[in-house]
Amino acid sequence: MKWLLFLSTFIFQKEIYCQQFNRQQLRDLFLQATERKTALDSLASKLENIEKKTPTEESYYGLCNGLYCQYDDGNWAKLRHVIKSKNHLNSAVERDSKDPELRFLRLMLEHFLPSFLGLNKHIPDDLHVIFANPNFIDDNLALKKKVIEFLLWSKRCTAEQNKLLQAQMDELNKKLNPAEAKKNG
Repeated sequence: MKWLLFLSTFIFQKEIYCQQFNRQQLRDLFLQATERKTALDSLASKLENIEKKTPTEESYYGLCNGLYCQYDDGNWAKLRHVIKSKNHLNSAVERDSKDPELRFLRLMLEHFLPSFLGLNKHIPDDLHVIFANPNFIDDNLALKKKVIEFLLWSKRCTAEQNKLLQAQMDELNKKLNPAEAKKNG
């Protein structure tokens, strides 16, 4: 009887530990991971233990590896994390090349990589996919605003793309701050 109890407990824990995540859960957990190393360790561990990761899970796992750079002192350790991160992000994008969120995640990583490493060559392609799908992340307006702010701040977009982003930002601000929009106009 003890063995049966142990076995069922083990199986149940494995089911919980290897769960699949939806996008919103990943976004929330990743945001926490950017703020605390314990949250980063937890998310990375959970994602690492998923045997068959979805492209989205693989992308967030890759970004977790990239975040570990801030906790390393040596350049070689940082480079190992960057390469591991880049490999996961590239693999995820290869598996689902039309997903603008995966493209945005890879663009974020590549934006911060020094160009002499030669690891930031996908930025134009990723921007193309992002702008071809302007409605991505419409399910979370606050997050969409952060994405647009990042794209504007990055100075990676053309003047025409910046105009589109600014128009989207104006619309978002009206939706997020309806009282403010009424005052101004």
